[in-house]
Amino acid sequence: MEFKHDYYALLGIPADADERTIKRAYRRLARLYHPDISTEPQAAERFQQLQEAYQILMNPIQRQAFDHWRRRQGLERAHPLILRVTPSHEELPCLDEPQALYLLVEIAAPNQGKGSRPPINLCLVLDRSTSMKGARLYQVKEAARSIVDQLAPDDLLSVVTFSDRAELVLSGSHNMDKTAAKIAVGSIRSEGGTEIYQGLKLGLEQVERWHGPGVLSHLILITDGQTYGDEEQCLEAARRAGERGIPITTMGIGSDWNGKLLDEIANLSKAPGSSIYLDSTAKIQEVFRDRVQALGNTVVRDLALSIHWGQGVTVKELFRVSPEITELFLFDDRVTLGSLEMGSPQVVILELLLSPHTPGSHQLVRLAAQGTMPGADGQAVYVERNVETRFVTSLEQRKPIPSDIVSAMGKLTIFKMQQRVTHEVEAGRIESAIHRLKTMATRLLDIGETELAQVALLEAGRLEQTGSFSSEGQKKLHYGTRGLGIVPKKRP
Repeated sequence: MEFKHDYYALLGIPADADERTIKRAYRRLARLYHPDISTEPQAAERFQQLQEAYQILMNPIQRQAFDHWRRRQGLERAHPLILRVTPSHEELPCLDEPQALYLLVEIAAPNQGKGSRPPINLCLVLDRSTSMKGARLYQVKEAARSIVDQLAPDDLLSVVTFSDRAELVLSGSHNMDKTAAKIAVGSIRSEGGTEIYQGLKLGLEQVERWHGPGVLSHLILITDGQTYGDEEQCLEAARRAGERGIPITTMGIGSDWNGKLLDEIANLSKAPGSSIYLDSTAKIQEVFRDRVQALGNTVVRDLALSIHWGQGVTVKELFRVSPEITELFLFDDRVTLGSLEMGSPQVVILELLLSPHTPGSHQLVRLAAQGTMPGADGQAVYVERNVETRFVTSLEQRKPIPSDIVSAMGKLTIFKMQQRVTHEVEAGRIESAIHRLKTMATRLLDIGETELAQVALLEAGRLEQTGSFSSEGQKKLHYGTRGLGIVPKKRP
């Protein structure tokens, strides 16, 4: 028999999946691609393929014939997702009161070597307001020129500038004339005020022209100032981008921009944590280059983690701790993680609150990582793990908590302290904020973050004198502690 597709890949399941896994994967994807309700491209065609996959894999004779065909086609490759779960304790005592358990969840891609990647569909949305005049705009233009050199003939680059109005500087096209593109970027001049929505709207329109399952679409927004009166429009545009699968990276230069707004734009576009603080114009080119390189290393898009907990289990807190620290929130038992890059795993830590359990093994949660692979077919990928813990009446000697969890919790504690300091300053509890900043500085010194510790001490001194943060110091602390992560940072 001959078959049209790799049905395991279509359902995003391993080749040894049992009937329960097949049914669960089919139902989940059928809801996503049902032509009566789906907004996905080619939903009807994908829905028909899913039905075909389900019918063949649920029939033992047809599945056996398909497995034989699949081996002949050389389709037995490694699963594109790895899901590892490390609990803080493998055994817990039976108590009459609730107790906590931490889970370190790592989602990674197997290292299969670098193959061909889908075309990149990128739009740069650049602030050219009067405040960008001089070194800032010069470095932004140089960074845009360097991106022109990074891209392949099949890639698409569009450039939009904005002040109090938006302008299309470069329209995306295949086989880009790189010399002409650099000249167009070089012609950008600074003038006017700052209205981010105008640039964001025009930039998303350019990405939409080429957007689809066969390309890696992305938008990079960079600004150095506050936008006035169009914040809600910006957030709505980001929300629509997230629904269409177009992530947005936001970058702020200096200290006079609205960090909360740029964070929200990134989060709503389903790219949590993709807001970047640039305290120096010298970093612009490096950050642009790294962001485009990461885009090219994308192996899974629209990555999400589903969490289904058992009886007597509550998810108390949920944070991503690598590649950066970001607080996550459950919506319909799932969290959005953005894109998964080769060599850069996504690591999440869950704090579970467990009610009293009887002796024996109990399933606590079922975790499922899912997403789509960038490429012509945009096939779904899916992997799940059941997490069990044994409850015992006597626990003679408890094993130490794994070092990865200890490290993650230490850095997460520093990030939470930074959050509390901000809330205390806003609430007028200045003495408490000063004390917490000094404690935070000590902990930063303990892990070798000398520069960030100095910022914390300087801001503590400023609070004692003036009762307020500096805008620059607040951003350094927020984005600095968020960037701690459990994966060591690159250092010059």
